[in-house]
Amino acid sequence: MTNKGAISNENIVIKNQKDESIKVKGNENEILIEANELIKDDNILVELFNKHYINIVEKTSGNAPSCIRNPENPMLDKSTVLEIVQKYKDHPSILKIKELNIDMNSFDFPEATTEDINKIIKKLNPNKATGPDRIPLKITIASANIIDSHLQYIINRDKEKNRYSEDAKTALVWPIYKKDDRDQIKNYRPVSLLNGFSKIYERFLHDSLSKFTDDIFSKFISAYRKSYSSSHVLMRLIDDWKASLDNKKLVGTVLIDLSKAVDCIPHDLLIAKLHAYGLTTEALTFLYSYLKRRKQGVKINDAESIFQILLSGVPQGSILGPILFNIFINDLFLFISEAKLANFADDNTIYTDSTEIETLVNILEKESETAIKWFKENEMIVNPDKFQALILGKHKQNDSIKLKINGSEIIPEKSVTLLGIEIDDKLNFNDHVKTICKKAGNKINAIGRIKNLLGQKEIEALVNTFVYSNFNYCPLIWHFSSKKSTNKIEKIQERCLRLLYNNSTDTYDELLIKTKQSSMEIKRLRSLAVEVFKTLNDMNPTYMKEIFYLSPYETHKKYDLYVQKRNTTKYGNHSLRVLGASIWNSLPEKIKKISSLYEFKNFIKEWCGP
Repeated sequence: MTNKGAISNENIVIKNQKDESIKVKGNENEILIEANELIKDDNILVELFNKHYINIVEKTSGNAPSCIRNPENPMLDKSTVLEIVQKYKDHPSILKIKELNIDMNSFDFPEATTEDINKIIKKLNPNKATGPDRIPLKITIASANIIDSHLQYIINRDKEKNRYSEDAKTALVWPIYKKDDRDQIKNYRPVSLLNGFSKIYERFLHDSLSKFTDDIFSKFISAYRKSYSSSHVLMRLIDDWKASLDNKKLVGTVLIDLSKAVDCIPHDLLIAKLHAYGLTTEALTFLYSYLKRRKQGVKINDAESIFQILLSGVPQGSILGPILFNIFINDLFLFISEAKLANFADDNTIYTDSTEIETLVNILEKESETAIKWFKENEMIVNPDKFQALILGKHKQNDSIKLKINGSEIIPEKSVTLLGIEIDDKLNFNDHVKTICKKAGNKINAIGRIKNLLGQKEIEALVNTFVYSNFNYCPLIWHFSSKKSTNKIEKIQERCLRLLYNNSTDTYDELLIKTKQSSMEIKRLRSLAVEVFKTLNDMNPTYMKEIFYLSPYETHKKYDLYVQKRNTTKYGNHSLRVLGASIWNSLPEKIKKISSLYEFKNFIKEWCGP
């Protein structure tokens, strides 16, 4: 570090000269105010950000990441890997993995072929930013038939030596705003930009490893997996809860708070887990070389920091990093026995049901303690005092319920936010709908003020980007909100159509017909039909088959969904498992037999409801 980097970065505030918050990325007037001293030098900013990211684990937890060797000069050989495996042989996670995976097949990375590399190159996104090598991906893609054999040789050479290329371990980091105050350095996450060639390298390793991990992962690991999304996690959660409530049970959930989960992954323990899952010593040595001596520097405007070595974690923005994160956290599911666990990246939610509030609270407390113990044993930073709880269902102790978890007292909330959706203790989602309608309405007002300066296409693009996007995220989760709330959403679309077509006289129904648009409700029902189709045709997470499944009985309509029993309207009829079956069973028989998702979507976009 230079002397610039020696400046303390606690309580850093990033502001412009008018004392207004600005983004870190892409602004020429970035100023840092620290200890009442005004700093306007991008070269100091990049060093401060890089120092913050490199030392994030020690800054957050107070402890440096554990490792068996000097992180700046580790021995990247088989003997080091075997030493790591021996060190962690009695670790609880390792013992649990081995207990359940005795017959696990071993895995080693295969030889790369020219065809493999050529295919990967041609699938690169040419619009992605360039990394430290400054080579545009458009040039890489255009050169695919020339460079594929050379890259194949490099990958296979490195694999034979069990040594990941040093040139492919450098990343350029952009600080990207995350949430809360824009003027706090802690609210910017580092996103790595890799060299184009390292993206190809990592993609080959990722695709090879993912074929092996598909049989390892819990079916409830939902992030960074093909066909899985945050929407599926929430659909499973809410429908599980409604099924319990429909059966007159209470539901309780605890949202676990982690700090810097991706950055905290200890490399040595990750290697030990990979060994327990069945990776060969050669594959482990190769991956250990991938993890160690990775360098990153921060870029803001035209300034770049000194490149420094990462001590822990998997690189954010990389291709191989997410699958390694999933492997690391996968065995948490093996420790949760009396409750259920929903996971999406570093968002972990424990939930259970019971007819007795005391039993419910005891299970939540016990399983939360189990999870905390796991996180601590796995060197992750868990914050029990920031846990949130939600209790659903009628009970007599509304105001007196308190969960005691790891010395902290958790009082259930009236609502919590999970994966961007506000979930209230009545599951009516009216507050969430109110919030997104307000955001959308403000954007319509802003677009309306400048519409005279724009063409039709520009207005349409703005409406789709800033208005409709509010209703495109997880719409099935809040579909059953009150009639008043759903009417607000239709009113937003009416305002959009009047803005787009400069029509202030026709009724909403007339506008829909003239513009060949569908109501927002019909759009959600179409989305539900597509989810059912994907579930029945194995294009969704397997746990979605607990919500939508064919009738187990012999019937003359073998393509119909089983209509599950329900006891109440609020939690029974108003659930995806019931509405999904109703929508699907109303479709023509020939449509339900379609096997092509493309063909089914073409049909359903013209479907106008049951």
